[in-house]
Amino acid sequence: MTEKKKILIADDDLDVLESTQYMLLEEGYEVITANNGKEAIDAYKTHKPGIVFLDIRMPVIDGYEAFFSIKKHDSNAKIVFITAFSVDNQKAEKAKEMGLLDLLHKPIEFEKITKLIQKYY
Repeated sequence: MTEKKKILIADDDLDVLESTQYMLLEEGYEVITANNGKEAIDAYKTHKPGIVFLDIRMPVIDGYEAFFSIKKHDSNAKIVFITAFSVDNQKAEKAKEMGLLDLLHKPIEFEKITKLIQKYY
């Protein structure tokens, strides 16, 4: 029996979180969710997902800080940013230098998520 691919989605927008989780579960993935950056960091360390979709603006710890913390823990972590807002160019540039895979703007087309999973997982 092959193990399901693990995907972590971190977003404080429950509609985005739940709809994306539902669609990925339908596609046969194992989905871990987090509502803020701290939960995302903890979930990454616990579950070691193959790819992470990380909202930038979240409470407790934002997506940038969560990205840097996860990358410090695992430099090979595969992370995609999600945002509905403009991007902090300095932090985004540093993230790209550290291996940020991509940046998706909300509203997210589910097809883009599945293509990124197929490309990078």
